[in-house]
Amino acid sequence: MPKLKNKHLTKMIKLNKRFGVNFGIYAVVVLIALVLTSFLVYQNYFSSSADVVLPDIALNSSQKFQTITGWEAVAGAAEEVPNSNLNLYKDNLYNKVANDAEINRVRLEVYSGIENNVDYYAQYKQAGFPAGTDPAYLFWRAHRYATVNDDSDPNHINPSGFQFSRLDDKMNDIVLPLKQKFDAKGEHLQINLEYVAFTSQNGAGLQYIHNDPQEYAEYILAVTNYLKTKYNITPDTWEILLEPDNVSQWSGTLIGQAIVATAAKLTANGYQPRFVVPSNSSMANAITYFNQLVAVPGVLPYIKEISYHRYSGVSDANLQIIANLAKQYGLQTSMLEWWDTGNTYKILHKDLKMGLNSAWQQGTLAGLKSNNPKTTLYLIDNTDRNNPTIEIHPKTKFFKQYYKYIRPGAVRIGATSGTANLDPLSFINSNGKYIVEVDALAAGSFTVSNLPAGTYGVKYATANVYDVDNPDVTINTGQKLTTSIPAVGLVTIYQKT
Repeated sequence: MPKLKNKHLTKMIKLNKRFGVNFGIYAVVVLIALVLTSFLVYQNYFSSSADVVLPDIALNSSQKFQTITGWEAVAGAAEEVPNSNLNLYKDNLYNKVANDAEINRVRLEVYSGIENNVDYYAQYKQAGFPAGTDPAYLFWRAHRYATVNDDSDPNHINPSGFQFSRLDDKMNDIVLPLKQKFDAKGEHLQINLEYVAFTSQNGAGLQYIHNDPQEYAEYILAVTNYLKTKYNITPDTWEILLEPDNVSQWSGTLIGQAIVATAAKLTANGYQPRFVVPSNSSMANAITYFNQLVAVPGVLPYIKEISYHRYSGVSDANLQIIANLAKQYGLQTSMLEWWDTGNTYKILHKDLKMGLNSAWQQGTLAGLKSNNPKTTLYLIDNTDRNNPTIEIHPKTKFFKQYYKYIRPGAVRIGATSGTANLDPLSFINSNGKYIVEVDALAAGSFTVSNLPAGTYGVKYATANVYDVDNPDVTINTGQKLTTSIPAVGLVTIYQKT
């Protein structure tokens, strides 16, 4: 603040002593002028502090983008490890998955080796699920994707030629009890059935027959019928093949042919197939394979999502190409695997914003804490094997702010920021309530304009804290919402009323 300077007044007093009363009057006038000037300076100082304009995020509900369908996790909970004691922690885990993280879709993997006259999984399970160089693991690894044809007719399913024991364990230990948690709160758990065939692991001399579209279609029908007959479960989506660029027998064209053949068999048996493709490990390869498969006559009506992974070939340019392909063909997009430490909420934010993702996967449901899993939803601490505990994965502390508040059916709308330090996304849930996710690159306060009147909750996570609630904010029509974050992190604004 400025200091009063009285040198003029002192000078006038001295002059007054020499020259008389006129200068005394003049001194009083100068003093009054200085006081008034100081008052105006102080008033300007304080009013400027009070009228600071905060950075604003402006929403545009007339601008519509993708609709959210699924937050996915792989149906895996460290069950195939020695002495995992799944039964001691699964109920606690599934409660957290359904009611804390609130994902709503699971990837149910089925290995190509289901079509075989020997149940190699049952042998591996009997051995106690060993790993590493253990002969029982190496034998299982060499046989799990090898196939033996059930018979010579792809239009006839011989039940004895399929071994479903591993699928039964996945259903009974994970999918069904998890589904019960969702049923209890009136929500649908989506099942994404994914075919897996890393044939490079096959032992010498072992067969693989599913690169014949008709044999592949028979296999998928056999698995789908089994799920329907035994568990009354029909997949919501069929993911055609995990990482085809890592399976030498497959190409984009073969994927398209397999979709057409499989769709015909599934449709003839009363199903309504929707496929997720191509799920390449490389984002760049996903573009190549999709362009090949979509050229196959009759394939397009059965495709739902263009899926990709982020292990290689990653660039903003490729992500934009995938988004453009989805718009061109009227499809959705999904990022369905990157189990890497680099996979943070910022990747999800970009995949939603630039990649127009409708579905997205973080990783498996849970993994052993001792193995330091990179992207599981939760960690299992089994130091005390008789009393395993469940911890939230550090990444889930951020991810769940998207999963929990942006629900299936939410439509993304326009959101722009007046500063590079705030990167917003906004959605309107199917119940009409607004959600704003803000990637904050700096601490500070900000406003959000064009929200409807109502009461809003505000939650944030930073490197040091998570699940922190700011005070609720109630706004009237046309009023801006004001909130803040104390450090770099993620802010979620969600409409309550």
